Amino acid sequence: MKKILTIVRYILIAVCLIFFLFPVYWLVITAFKPSDEWFTMPPRFFPTKPTLANFFGAKETEVFGGTTGSIENIFPYLRNSIVVGVSVALIGTVISALAAYAIARYKVGGPFLAEWIISIRMLPPIVSAVPLYVIFTKLRLINTWWALILSHLVIVVPLGVWLLISFFREIPREIDEAAYVDGATPFQTFFYVVLPLSAPGLAAVAVLSLIQSWGEFLLALVLTNDARAQTLPIFLGRYITGWRVAWGPLSAAGIVTMLPVVVFALVAQRYLIRGLTFGAVKG
Repeated sequence: MKKILTIVRYILIAVCLIFFLFPVYWLVITAFKPSDEWFTMPPRFFPTKPTLANFFGAKETEVFGGTTGSIENIFPYLRNSIVVGVSVALIGTVISALAAYAIARYKVGGPFLAEWIISIRMLPPIVSAVPLYVIFTKLRLINTWWALILSHLVIVVPLGVWLLISFFREIPREIDEAAYVDGATPFQTFFYVVLPLSAPGLAAVAVLSLIQSWGEFLLALVLTNDARAQTLPIFLGRYITGWRVAWGPLSAAGIVTMLPVVVFALVAQRYLIRGLTFGAVKG
């Protein structure tokens, strides 16, 4: 019976993997298919004539080519996404950590502040798009990196604060008190004792912040109007014109868009699985 349950478990895992990974697989093979293989019936699960034309071709839809034609190359948008995403991840993690520590340790804001902060996540981005546009217009920040960074912080900080509150609450207060006895100030205790112990939480917040900022479309569309500040989601939208979709170049651009986030998550993975306070307090 135990053997049968194990087999069933592995079958279910395989089905889930196929269900979630097949779209990624189809994206990859479409990026290397010529245009005459995009809609073949029956569908071809491997390109018969693999090509790099969707990445480096001479058409106006090329991803890495020059600015000839109606679609610019991907590099300005990739640069903007990296600058905005990394900035949001770093600034958002710092703000979230400071706010979460104040709430978890010093009960700042009383028992309802944490609930109020996470309630901001229920606000649809479209509701804040128009007010943010008006504010950033007055500040002359439209079509700048700072407009996207500040607007994305509104999205990522509430979740980061909520996650880190639970991490800080799990760190025994005795660790803080031991640091105070040794002469550490509250800031020294926070930066040199608490933050290293909460590295898994900080890594999780940084990864989630980067992912949310990297894939955000609505605010990037409203607050930017050209390649000086537009990010990769806006670039992907350029391959959809009316009823026509350039599936090959769109898939190629999708791969380029997906890879940096995947690499960042893999680099931070070891922090995500590290024990939070393992060995910090001896019984």
